[in-house]
Amino acid sequence: MLDFDTSVITHCGKVRTNNEDSVTLVWPRNSDSQKPRSLLAIVADGMGGHEGGELASRMAVETIEHAWLESTRAPNAALHSAFVEANRAIYRAARLNARLKGMGTTCVASVLSEERASWAWIGDSRLYLLHEGRAYRLSEDHTVVQKMVRDGLITPEEARHHRDRSVLAQAMGTRQSIRPSLGGDPMRIEPGDRLLLCSDGLHDLVEDEELVAACAEGSAADAANRLVSLALERGGHDNISLILIAASCQPLLKRQPRKTREQVIA
Repeated sequence: MLDFDTSVITHCGKVRTNNEDSVTLVWPRNSDSQKPRSLLAIVADGMGGHEGGELASRMAVETIEHAWLESTRAPNAALHSAFVEANRAIYRAARLNARLKGMGTTCVASVLSEERASWAWIGDSRLYLLHEGRAYRLSEDHTVVQKMVRDGLITPEEARHHRDRSVLAQAMGTRQSIRPSLGGDPMRIEPGDRLLLCSDGLHDLVEDEELVAACAEGSAADAANRLVSLALERGGHDNISLILIAASCQPLLKRQPRKTREQVIA
């Protein structure tokens, strides 16, 4: 059985005066028989100004959490429905209040259940698998520049420094309907693996190889703090949010004789 060491951080950064990101890590109640030993991680990066961005990301996190906890469907189906429901709620709120016009959010979420990971995303918040010294991106940014890479118009390296790299092709709450991406079949998580969910405030400033190096040793909290420090050292021009989940073997507890008057017989 796997044990999970986790860390959740959201930081305003060094330039912005407010934090439009929202993050949460949810362990179901022990009485929840539908999702034994499972957890839900969500990172949302809001947009639309101080009021709109904060509200959009918070609505995304709260709606997805509630929908997932209430769902009895398989993780991928549950995540898809939760994303669609959150989009509908944010879009409706923006239409009812002129001050919130144009608000939206990116979002990435992952469910770990029975030692397997499922995930969904929209926008450019990312999910990485850090496995045996390499970083694997499990999400593909919904951006105009990423589409240019897919079409062979520019290279991934050119995309990283492109002036329009943050222009989103899709986000939650900006349209009446969305098409969130899903991760396919649930992926087995091995001891030593680490899952990293993060906003672009981190991955814009920290290279994939640096993610691996920062997470190579120590606790999840130590690694997460190193990642945030790196982003701040590089300027911290955006809000920085991440959830780091480190998997390890759960040790089998050796049975010890009870201190009673009974004789212990092997």
